[in-house]
Amino acid sequence: MRTLALALALLLAPAASRADAAADAAAKSYRIDTEGTTRSVKAGAAGKLVISIVPVAGTHVHPQAPLKITLSATPGLTLSKDRLGHKDAVDPKAEGPRFEVPFTAAQAGAQEARAKVDFFICSDQWCVKQARDVSVPVKVE
Repeated sequence: MRTLALALALLLAPAASRADAAADAAAKSYRIDTEGTTRSVKAGAAGKLVISIVPVAGTHVHPQAPLKITLSATPGLTLSKDRLGHKDAVDPKAEGPRFEVPFTAAQAGAQEARAKVDFFICSDQWCVKQARDVSVPVKVE
């Protein structure tokens, strides 16, 4: 019985190692960018939260696989949406989607917009689900 278990472990090890390699490559194949987000705004004024998934060369965000962004904020910010998907991207056909969400600054002080970003990043050899949490500070005066 031990011999069978050892043989099975040896057979499965290369598959597990390939999966680990793909997961490592996927994690290094993109970055989440918030460039363009309004970082400082007066109370009562409008701002914009920007979230971009920026793939490195040779990778892309899978256009048909699920992409879900769940948004939240501290009480001093009111976001115009709390969920985003492929259709909400500025250019839904882009290799790396960019999202822009208007917000209103309701209360002075240090505020924060948060996003839970779930998507699939792919190359010609692999496609791996990713989940990242992003937070963006916003100063409301």
